[in-house]
Amino acid sequence: MGFGEGVRDTESLWALGLLVFSRSVSVKETVGPMCEPVTAGGRLVRPGDAIRWDADGVVVVRREDAGTAAVASQERVEAEEGGISAYRAGRTVIGMCDLTPLLAAKDLVVDEE
Repeated sequence: MGFGEGVRDTESLWALGLLVFSRSVSVKETVGPMCEPVTAGGRLVRPGDAIRWDADGVVVVRREDAGTAAVASQERVEAEEGGISAYRAGRTVIGMCDLTPLLAAKDLVVDEE
């Protein structure tokens, strides 16, 4: 059972025994509303919003936030590249994040790097 904005191939879905609820039935030759906000996954997506996805998930960035998001994303990429370089150089997460005092406070023994 699913809920969606529109479905196609309803006869095939019924033949498979799938129960689908939808606001509309989409037909290939019919153009639906364009340049209107839609809801996807419970999130409002407006015309001009940026959508990016990968195997880990989807993000929708409002048009007015795209510049800030691009800068923050680049900073994150650079930080992760720095972390990967540190791991390759033999550093550990414990050392990089200065977790020794926290772990020691919980009576956990940490071998020094």
